[in-house]
Amino acid sequence: MLRTWQDVIAKWRLLPDGDGGSGAGGADSADGVDGDAPRSATDDPGPQAFRRGRSALLSGRLDDALAEFGRAAGTRAHPHDHVGLGDVALARGQVRSAVVSYRTALELAPGDRLALLGLSQARVASGDAEAAAAELEQAFGTEADPVLRYYLASTWCSAADQVRGRTGDGGDVLAFTDERQLAVCEDAAHRIVELDVADEELRRAAQRLLSEVRAGRRYRWRPEGIAVSLLVLAVSLGLTLVAIGGLSGSPPLVVAGIVTGSVLLYLIVVRFRRQTWREKPARGGGRGASGSGIGHR
Repeated sequence: MLRTWQDVIAKWRLLPDGDGGSGAGGADSADGVDGDAPRSATDDPGPQAFRRGRSALLSGRLDDALAEFGRAAGTRAHPHDHVGLGDVALARGQVRSAVVSYRTALELAPGDRLALLGLSQARVASGDAEAAAAELEQAFGTEADPVLRYYLASTWCSAADQVRGRTGDGGDVLAFTDERQLAVCEDAAHRIVELDVADEELRRAAQRLLSEVRAGRRYRWRPEGIAVSLLVLAVSLGLTLVAIGGLSGSPPLVVAGIVTGSVLLYLIVVRFRRQTWREKPARGGGRGASGSGIGHR
């Protein structure tokens, strides 16, 4: 699910504060329609409505934002009006509607960053954060912009949450259910650390995830008492046969002692030694539930 409300609105920092959506993405054909002379920003209702919609969205006033972005989209063909409409839908848990709006924005301006980021977060909300992270890496993996790096880190954090299974009576505790989940979570944690974002919550999440991966890969004997007893017996048996063979001058008996001890040790390790993560039965794996809202209406 989406990590925070910030995942919806942080991308708007990529636009200058005074931007009225009049030139981004090379898609503002509505400033001059049918050969008419371009209108000024003060005369054109599109940029004005867009600015009001953006302000309302960032303040969490979703009804006002929906009305203003819709008004702007009705007067011109600009991608960021549709990004705004998509953000309102995503904030309300209407993921399909959000995807339609983001794709409309990309039709107007292929490669528009705000639209791509919005679409990626819609995928996160749909429970497909791992694929969203891969797409963001391909598009922005080498970028130095802190906003883009934030989205990469946040999406990897969501991917680590979604890929794991759940334990506990209420299914509210994340746990590893297979080796792939450990690998994905380890890669995600290292990537978040590498991105070096200013978000302390993401930093702590990465360190906590690394600790959980390391703890999950530790080996333990289960049940410990029986395992230790069998190990002692296996070693004793092997050494006894080797000693008898040596004293009697029988090489085959020495070899038999070595082979018998080795086989018994192998079987005991396979049967009784396991990684910690295997001790917690989890209810299925990954593709966590999608969010139905982000705390703003």
